[in-house]
Amino acid sequence: MSFVIYDLETTGLEPQWNVPLQAALLHTDAQLQRLGELSLRCRLPAHIVPAPGALLTTNLRPEQLEQGPLSCCEMLGIVARALDAWAPATIIGYNTLNFDEEMLRHAFFTHLMPPYATSLNGHRRADLLTMVRAVAMLEPGAITIPLVATSKPSFRLGDVCRANGIALSEDEAHDAMADTNATLGLLRHLREVAPTTVATLLGLADKGVPSRLLASRDVLLLGGVSKLTPVVGVTPHPTVATSWAAVDLTVDPADYVDLPTEDLIALFSQRGVRPIRTVKTNAQPILVGFEQGCHALAEDQRDPALYHERAARIREHAVFRTNLATAMANRFADREPSPYPEATLYSGGFLSNDDASACARWHSSPWANRAAIAAEFADERLKAFANRIMLMEAPGSLSPPAWQKGRAWLRDRLMTKADVPWLTLPKALAEVATLRQTLPVDDLARHALLNTIERWLGQRSQSFAFAA
Repeated sequence: MSFVIYDLETTGLEPQWNVPLQAALLHTDAQLQRLGELSLRCRLPAHIVPAPGALLTTNLRPEQLEQGPLSCCEMLGIVARALDAWAPATIIGYNTLNFDEEMLRHAFFTHLMPPYATSLNGHRRADLLTMVRAVAMLEPGAITIPLVATSKPSFRLGDVCRANGIALSEDEAHDAMADTNATLGLLRHLREVAPTTVATLLGLADKGVPSRLLASRDVLLLGGVSKLTPVVGVTPHPTVATSWAAVDLTVDPADYVDLPTEDLIALFSQRGVRPIRTVKTNAQPILVGFEQGCHALAEDQRDPALYHERAARIREHAVFRTNLATAMANRFADREPSPYPEATLYSGGFLSNDDASACARWHSSPWANRAAIAAEFADERLKAFANRIMLMEAPGSLSPPAWQKGRAWLRDRLMTKADVPWLTLPKALAEVATLRQTLPVDDLARHALLNTIERWLGQRSQSFAFAA
């Protein structure tokens, strides 16, 4: 199977309210030899306010946001077509499962493209950060994890690369293609110095492998940020097959097996040691047999007899398994659904086959025909997204009333003083003031960039205030 290694640079951190501005993808064969690459940059969509802190981090000037050769929708379309053309592959990046993957899913969703493209057509999802953590735990002599000023290990891509002889300077970091090239170099390095662990983790990118391990009810080791924990799989989620509950075998089952469902729900997120762990089998969990990783446990945690005895008690407690499954199903039952369509990817249901086909037809049709196709969507979220894209990329395709409605929406989106979850122009200007106070006085370059960002935000605010 081939690999697709990628990285995104985005307008901010929250995927519901932000979009990618840069995308870099490398396609390699199974031996990590290059087959193709894409390096893309797009313009800032009109309804998005970039986080000033993100612009400082990536050293992007506001005028660069408006000079990209592609629209956001065009860039995402190229990425989606590449993922389709390069299938099947292992899709991998650095911290992609926690960040880039979510950003890409939400961006595809709001641009009428298949949200789960990285899981379709035989693709598997992996994360090099997860693999680095696994090597650091299971084969610590194989890789150097640098310490930062606080004497804590740093797993930042640039720090890990430089500590292991892979080029990625501070100036290059946060450029999508530079980060992607560094990720490829680090993956090649790990394959050389820790082939067994890398092979194990690449196997776990197939969601069927961790599912089978958890269903075996054997004593396993589950990796977290920095340590392994003895666990046993208990039950899958009643309706989400890729979510499993496992229990921490260092905790006596007597502490929780007879608790009612409501109390079990609280255990998923309690502070300190959490006896119940959620394992996402489609997110490459670090999950190995006890014998494979027991050498990495602390001396006082190497007691297989104790863990097997506790695992047996769990296996025999049918009521606990039933209650735990119910707790998983009800864990977020009281969560209020978002009123904003871009925040409903997971809560609003999957797209129907008819709507998915209509989305593909919408993208392949002339702009003049797209409003009529959008009106046919059964899912109201898709109608909102289609109207938004047409407003920004082909306003002439909208009727005069639809255009006026869209402009009013855009003005409110950017200028509202209401407590909304996305970044508005007033909130961005307030963030600039906060950032200015935290920057060292002698950091003249970043102060100059911050001044430029502030002027640009101010000009956008004035233009919308004048239009109103």
